[in-house]
Order: sequence, then structure tokens, then C-alpha cells
Amino acid sequence: MPKDAVAVVGLGYVGLPLACLLAESGSHTTGVDIDPAKIRTIMSGRSPIVGEEPGLPELIEKVVKDGLLVATDNIKEISKVAAIFICVDTPVRDRMPDLTILKDVLRNVGKNIKKGQLVSVESTLPAGTCASTVIPLLEGNSGLKAGRDFSLVHCPERVMPGKLLGNMWGVERVLGGVDSQSIKKGAYFYSKFVKAELHPTDLLSAEISKTAENAYRDVQIAFANEVALLCEALGGDAFEVRRLVNTSPYRDMHIPGSGVGGHCLPKDSWLLLSSAPEFKAKVMPAARDINEMMPHHLAEMAWTSVKKTISSGSRPKIAVMGLAFLKNSDDTRNSPSIVVIDDLKDRADLVVHDPFVKEPYIVPLLRGVYDALRGADCAIFVTDHSAYQSLDLDEMKKVMRTPLIVDGRNIFNASDVRKKGFKYAGIGKGRSG
Repeated sequence: MPKDAVAVVGLGYVGLPLACLLAESGSHTTGVDIDPAKIRTIMSGRSPIVGEEPGLPELIEKVVKDGLLVATDNIKEISKVAAIFICVDTPVRDRMPDLTILKDVLRNVGKNIKKGQLVSVESTLPAGTCASTVIPLLEGNSGLKAGRDFSLVHCPERVMPGKLLGNMWGVERVLGGVDSQSIKKGAYFYSKFVKAELHPTDLLSAEISKTAENAYRDVQIAFANEVALLCEALGGDAFEVRRLVNTSPYRDMHIPGSGVGGHCLPKDSWLLLSSAPEFKAKVMPAARDINEMMPHHLAEMAWTSVKKTISSGSRPKIAVMGLAFLKNSDDTRNSPSIVVIDDLKDRADLVVHDPFVKEPYIVPLLRGVYDALRGADCAIFVTDHSAYQSLDLDEMKKVMRTPLIVDGRNIFNASDVRKKGFKYAGIGKGRSG
């Protein structure tokens, strides 16, 4: 095995592009995952991630063909490499961190690491986890000492579906280390593919910075959503208001919408706050409440509009447009669409459409966009997939039973669709919107 050989544990939205970039940089890379179907897909040179991920399918094909990336379910293979990168989920259950997956991986890594190796944790962590959990589990299962026998860094990921490779090599990174030698080793491997600046720091600062940066964005989105709700009450257009606000220097009002999904933003405020339970936060929990409420608000907006439009007593058909949480992605984690479906499934006949998601959630998933709209009394647009922005309004009106659009992502111009004969309601849009 070459001296720069590496292993990546967890081949999801973070680990797979990381493994590919490390392989492309010349490091023989072993990817470890527990999902045999994912391993088979990767070893066939194909991407298990569906959706628009520029460059990723081609890179997987290349590094697998060249023998630089091998996927396996055998964790013992990590004993043969110089550096191990841990990229597994750290979910939240009932607003508290669930580190079960991470702990299991750390125990297995600890049983297989050797002297001189580098361990990098890219998983997002509650503050203090490296000291309280990562180091004790690695040391306890290996008999080795962090900072003396093996190096340890925490370099939290900063990626978004749809931009995985670009984010990974083009975004500045925080590199926390247990000691200066660990930071030096971490910088050696990350500088192989990261073209932006690396910011060395301590482990605790790295942990806090990652959760704080996502909590900050969640708060910004919550402000935009609250303004959107206010504009609905006032009869204004939040998107026009946002445009005007952002003409002022140092203002960056975010885009309101049907909710905040994905793996990171819905949980990272709770990860950050979980480490200091005695601290009574106000802003971050309030922001979470607003953002968690938005898909419920969209569902009620749709239901109110439907009841105003169709005859009393009839059971409506509603098409939920978009199951992924993000435009042109197949990622359904914490998707607002799931909340919308759950809220409406007992009140209406539902179908869902998504051009990228393969597995349905509770209700039928239709592949053809006009097939999903056929006979519908309402189309709720929860995700702003590019395919929806080019829909033929005349064809939509022809196939729908009731021409009603409920717009959670500002896909449509309200005036245009009303001129076509549609009833229209949208997040952040009063009657003038």
C-alpha cells in the first residue's frame, strides 16, 4: 500500500466526494460503508447519488477505473493506510444529539488504527465531543494516545448537495487539531485537494464554529420567513421586499420558502445548544420554531385554497411537486415535502412528483410531471426543481381538474398564472404578490 494511502469511512454525500478527490490527488483510497448496494454501485463506476452533481459521476468512473478508489465493507482495511477520514451522520432525536453511529465507528476505528496514523473527523459534532467521546473511544479501543501515538483533527465538512465537489475543493476549511503535529499532518492531506485556505485552530473552536455557522444561516432564513408571513398578512410581496432590502449596504435578507430541509440546518442549532443545557438560548430556538412551522403553513395554505375552490364534501386530489429538500437533488432528508404530505394525507388523495427521487414516501411517486398533475385540484410546489420552472401553463391547466397552484418556492409569477386562469397562493405573497 502506498505511503499516502487513505481510507474514508462513510460514503454518503460527504464521504463519497471526499474519497474521489483524495483518489484523484494520487492517494490510493479505500472507501468503507455498510451498504452493500452502494458498494456495488461505486465499484461499477457509477454514482449512488442521483441529481445534478457536476463532475461527480465522471470522477467516480475515472478513479474506480484507474484503481485509485476501492469500496468495501471491511473496516479492517483502515489498518493499512496513513490517514482515516470519518464521515458519518450525527443526527438529532427530539432535539438532542444521537451519536450512536459515530460511537460505533469510533470503536471500530480504535480497534484497527496503528501508530503514526492520522484520524480526521468530518462529521458535525456537539461542542466538546472530541474531548468527551472521540478521544476516549479511540484511545480506549486502541491502547494508543492521541497526539503521541496517532494524530487527530476535526475538519468539519462544508458541502451542499448539488455542489459537492465544488464546495469540497473551493471552500475554506477549519482544521482543528489535538496538537500542532496533528494539524500539520491534516494540512498535508487536505492541501492535496482543497484549493482554498485552511484555518488551523483547536478542536473545541472547530466544533463550535461548524454548528454556529449553520445555526447562523438558520436564523437568517427564519427572519426571511417571518417577513414572508408578515407580507402575507399585509398583502405584500416578500420577494420584492427582499430585493429592496438588499439594495442597502451590509444587508443580506435570505429567500423565504416552504421550509428548511437537509441533514445539517434542521439539527445543528440543537447540536450546538446541547453541550450547554444550562444556557437558556432564545434566538436559535425561536428560529427553529419558525422554520419548522413553514411546511405546516404551506400545507394549510393549500388546504384553505382547495376548500375555497372545490365543491363542499368532495375529496380533492393534490399533487405535491418535489420530494427532495433541495433543487435538482435526490436528497429527501428532513424534506419539507414530508411534512406537507403528512399534514394532508388524511384529507386528500395525494400523489408526489420528483424528477430525481426514486423511492416514494407514503403516497404514489409518479415520474411524469403531467401525469402527476392529471386530475389534480391543487399543485403544491415544495421544491424548486429546474423542471418546474419550464412547465407549460396551458398544458397544466388542460390536465388539472382544478387550476390551482400553491407556490412554496416563488417559482411562478402570480400575475402571469392568474392571467392563464389559475387560482394562485404563495409563500410570502399577499394578493398583490
